Amino acid sequence: MKRYFLTIALISIFSMKTFCFRNFVEKNNYFVEFQEKNAEMAAVLHVNFTNVLPEYKEAEEIVKQQLKIYGNMLLAKRKVFITVKKEQKYKNIIGSAWYINSRAHKNPKKIKFQKDVGAYVWLGKTRTILSFPGYISFLKRESITSSE
Repeated sequence: MKRYFLTIALISIFSMKTFCFRNFVEKNNYFVEFQEKNAEMAAVLHVNFTNVLPEYKEAEEIVKQQLKIYGNMLLAKRKVFITVKKEQKYKNIIGSAWYINSRAHKNPKKIKFQKDVGAYVWLGKTRTILSFPGYISFLKRESITSSE
C-alpha cells in the first residue's frame, strides 16, 4: 500500500511540474543569434523568444546560461584576448533577450530583466557575468587604472 501511494504521489508531482512550469526548449521556444563584428569589439548575443513571452526571471536565466556557453566557446577557440600594440584586450559578450511576435516579426520587443537592467555582459578578463550598469562601472574602473 505504501509503494502504491508513493508511486501515485511521484507521478502527480512530476505531472504537476511538467504542466505548471514553462520550460523553454531551445529551437522550439527561442533561438540564439551571436555576432562578432571584429576582434576588438564586444560580441553581441541575442536570445529571441518566439512562441511565448517569458517572465523576466526566466529570460534572465536563459541569457546568462547562453552567455556562459558562448563564453566557454571563446575560451575553447582561444579568442578571449588579443594583443593590440603590446597590450592585451579581452573579448566581452553583451547578451540581451527579445520577444518576436509572429504577426509583427520585423519589430521585436526587448525584454527588460529588472528595473535598470536590459542586458548582461560576460567579461573575458574575469570570466564572470555582470549586469550592463555593472559593466559600465567596470569599464570606468579599468580606464582609470590603465591611465595611471
